[in-house]
Amino acid sequence: MIRLVKICLVPAALLLMASCSSLKLDLVDFGWPVESVVTVTSANKIEDVRYSVTAWVAGLAQEEFQDSTALHGAKLRLLRSSEGYYFLTGPKFKHVYVFSPGPSSLLLNRAIPVSEVGLRNPALNQRTPYVELLDGDNFHTLLTSDDIVEVKK
Repeated sequence: MIRLVKICLVPAALLLMASCSSLKLDLVDFGWPVESVVTVTSANKIEDVRYSVTAWVAGLAQEEFQDSTALHGAKLRLLRSSEGYYFLTGPKFKHVYVFSPGPSSLLLNRAIPVSEVGLRNPALNQRTPYVELLDGDNFHTLLTSDDIVEVKK
């Protein structure tokens, strides 16, 4: 009888252990091929319908401009990197903000200083494994989620 119980319990335990292991899919590319240009509403909201992203940016306006209403009507640049980080900047910004996704939130990973006077007409491009920041003809910067990798002026 004890032997029968052991014979039944061992396979059951192995099945239970196998079903508890986690599944991981490697080499996932989260990157968007092109940036999204999103306009800030009077309610401090941005929405990108194509990628199903909505966020309220009053906190970002307060951080960058010390005025929670400073972004009303502004056209911001938003790009998701191949690693899954969100890069966000816009005209007059002195930083590129890098966010990681959280539960119903974007969590600030890093604010990368990129201009002492503010960007004029920025653009973000996917250049895996980097994100490229352009601002006019004379400004070209490669970024990671942590810092600037290369600056060409």
